[in-house]
Amino acid sequence: MSERAEVVIIGGGIMGTSLAYALTQLGVRDVLLLERRVIASGASGKTGALLRQHYTNVPEATLAHRSLQMFANWSDAVGGDCGFARTGSIVTVATSGEDAVNIERMQRVVAMQREIGIQSEVISPDQLFELQPFDRADDIAAAIYERDSGYVDAVAATRSMAEAAIRGGARIREGCTVTTLRSDGGRVTGVETDAGPIAAGTVVCAAGAWSVPLLAGIGLDVPVEAQRVQVVVLNRPLEMPTDGTMTYVDTAAGFFCRNWGPGRTFAGVGGGEFHDIVDPFSFDERSAPGFGEVVKSYIARRMPAMERAHELFGYAGIYDMTPDTHPILSSADGLDGLYLMLGFSGAGFKKGPAIGESLAHLIVHGHGNPVDLTPFRLSRFGDGTWEQPWSENEYSFSTDFGHKF
Repeated sequence: MSERAEVVIIGGGIMGTSLAYALTQLGVRDVLLLERRVIASGASGKTGALLRQHYTNVPEATLAHRSLQMFANWSDAVGGDCGFARTGSIVTVATSGEDAVNIERMQRVVAMQREIGIQSEVISPDQLFELQPFDRADDIAAAIYERDSGYVDAVAATRSMAEAAIRGGARIREGCTVTTLRSDGGRVTGVETDAGPIAAGTVVCAAGAWSVPLLAGIGLDVPVEAQRVQVVVLNRPLEMPTDGTMTYVDTAAGFFCRNWGPGRTFAGVGGGEFHDIVDPFSFDERSAPGFGEVVKSYIARRMPAMERAHELFGYAGIYDMTPDTHPILSSADGLDGLYLMLGFSGAGFKKGPAIGESLAHLIVHGHGNPVDLTPFRLSRFGDGTWEQPWSENEYSFSTDFGHKF
């Protein structure tokens, strides 16, 4: 082979760049990241990068919390600017009928999160109105408030993570498509690219839904589907504050949103008919005509004035969905030297920096740190354990929001 690297990473989103940077911090200098387009041109470039920490299970809550600490202290932790905005966040789940069990579960989840260090609390509808006086809250008995959460600029964060990796000694090559994974005798030996072969003792597949055909080419079947998800940017009416709102993951009303500059809101809706399975190499990247009106109708359930918002533009991106909506972060069974970093199901960016840290430790030291990645192993889909709840406090969802907490 004409070129060699100690570690090859496929995919230039927040996952691949975070891993490249983390590996250099552990002393791995010969890291080569390959991206078929440009950094943050896939799912990472189209995400809203909402930074909620609210998870009902300890591993993902810990990853989200650790990542938020890094985002909030980016210049010291990584270098550069990630565009972090601390707005506070609101999370809701349905609390009536068969979903009334969620009220007690919310209290238990918040207690667990506080042990991790997450500053969250259960608030009443009246308290929500005090925080966001343009809200109506007569459909819920409680909500979750995280004072330290918010959002980042996804492209800025991914690019500055890539730059930090380069400063650490990693190489990043844009416009380079990996066409095949190479293996011999039960071990990965490198990759084939459109620019020629590259030998490597370790290969990490971090290309989201675009990873599936690559892995299939070496006989590895991963249960990941490409789900097309639409979003819009809305111009808020004057009744809404110019400086914006908190960040919302409002499963009770069926939408998510964050600020997108003065007077503007980035938003989308939950699962169901607005999320469809597509070919990630060929899908409509535009939002559908009239989708903005749909989004406004959902947001207006919580913020009535948003019914009068105006759609500025919209687009569609890809979620790499697993059957249990939890990611795959593990070695590949039966093929030494291959690691998987995919299946984030629309909730990956907020955990990216800490996932990069943990997987780097798994590769270098054989165990994840700061989070043990065992629950995220690929083999759970073969032994049936993926069907078990990740927490006794998992919420009851009578409607589809697209992914779990």
